Amino acid sequence: MVAVARRPAYPAPMDAPPLPPRPDQLPAWAPPPPVEPTFRYASFWIRVGAYLIDTLLLIPLTIPFFIVSWSRISQELDRASSTGEAFRLGAAMGNVAVWTLTIAALSYAYAVLMVRYFGGTLGKLAVGIRVRVAGTGAVAGWREALLRPVLQLIVGFASFVPGARFITLLDDLWMLWDAQSQTLHDKVANTIVVYAR
Repeated sequence: MVAVARRPAYPAPMDAPPLPPRPDQLPAWAPPPPVEPTFRYASFWIRVGAYLIDTLLLIPLTIPFFIVSWSRISQELDRASSTGEAFRLGAAMGNVAVWTLTIAALSYAYAVLMVRYFGGTLGKLAVGIRVRVAGTGAVAGWREALLRPVLQLIVGFASFVPGARFITLLDDLWMLWDAQSQTLHDKVANTIVVYAR
């Protein structure tokens, strides 16, 4: 008969793993600091060019407003001159408030939807700049897209108030001395405008 070696019923003794080093013996290591993203901010004049392109694209929205307004003013002037009565501004202007609100709503929707889905308006896309979240460079979300045109819209409606045009000018020129070339409406929405390339 052949003798077969039997295994012991308990595990064989093994060496214990080494103990971890004491805290005062650990190396002084830390992960590297996060790398700040670097951006090439859009210049003042390239943003002016984008604004002019957007203005040219939105002019067709305002043409019916001017045609209807001028037609009503002309009719009221004709009526006032033929009857000898006083010129009534309210009758001449008619639904100017409705037209103004409609144009403002369409302009706002254009800016919001273009920034949210394409990273910028058609003017910005044409000149190669995009709207991004400040600090991270992420694509603008709904929050940024909705907040960005709000300051411009408020100042636009308040343009008849003395000094409101100064706020528009300050908003546009703020980027000249800002470290991230942000305008005031960029600061409100926490966005930056950078070159896409």
